Amino acid sequence: MRDGVIALLMALTMAGPASGQPANPASFSFAAWGDVPYSRVERDKARDMLAEQAALPLAFSIHIGDIKSGGSVCDDATFADRQALLDGSTHPLILLPGDNEWTDCARESAGRYAPHERLDALRARFFATGESLGQRRLALTRQDCCAENVRWSHQGVLFATLNVSGSALPPGPRSAQLDDATLHWLDDTFAQAQTDGAQALVIAFHANPAFADHAKGTPRPRYRSLLDRLALGAARYARPVLLIHGDTHRYRVDQPLHDPRSGAVLDNVTRLETHGSPWLGWTLVKVDPAATPPFSFEPRPQWLD
Repeated sequence: MRDGVIALLMALTMAGPASGQPANPASFSFAAWGDVPYSRVERDKARDMLAEQAALPLAFSIHIGDIKSGGSVCDDATFADRQALLDGSTHPLILLPGDNEWTDCARESAGRYAPHERLDALRARFFATGESLGQRRLALTRQDCCAENVRWSHQGVLFATLNVSGSALPPGPRSAQLDDATLHWLDDTFAQAQTDGAQALVIAFHANPAFADHAKGTPRPRYRSLLDRLALGAARYARPVLLIHGDTHRYRVDQPLHDPRSGAVLDNVTRLETHGSPWLGWTLVKVDPAATPPFSFEPRPQWLD
């Protein structure tokens, strides 16, 4: 019996951390940016930002969407141009859809496209494989119905993206199904973080969901379920959560999420909003999974000439 217990203890010791988490996760950095390029001049600046990122040992780059202006044409030629730009990234690049490239495409200046048709076009061009964009690819897990929603893990930190638009979705069953699928992906992400024993969780989406309105008890209807589930999930997870978004083009780092049950600030949740046109830039996010807090931020503004 004693020999059996010793053998079991030795097996558990040799097995290492649960769920494949690294025993001693290493520090790493990644880039966060978005809401660019909106013009030819900004396209050149986007190339400059990619060159800056290429000079650093980044794990990957996350672009939170809006790869064109809301008033410009949503044609396939524009999508192909942005694909060529972003695929030029030295590092793996994970792209999210912004409202400018699908929900806003019904505008006359944008070509009067059907928004969901443009989302299908984005999926076919940017989200059709199990890998990221970039010259060096990163394996991703995609949601079956909505391939733009992805997850991956790096050094004990779980990353996930959500398709949350800054503009209202067109009415109809497809929009309702997309919202339901996105919330389901969010719930599954928190569940996976718990199961895997992830040291921290990073969730990226495009929209600014009006955290302040939610904190006052008057959330915008479109974002109520998202923020409620983010808050409850983060409270239960209890480890550090980083939310990355764009949409309102104002660089900031703060803690805006409140627990809807108590009204208290969730101090394990940090929000990073990226730069955006015409105030261009990107953020170097440094991650030390063993530190408290694990995230630090270095804004890298880009001034237009």
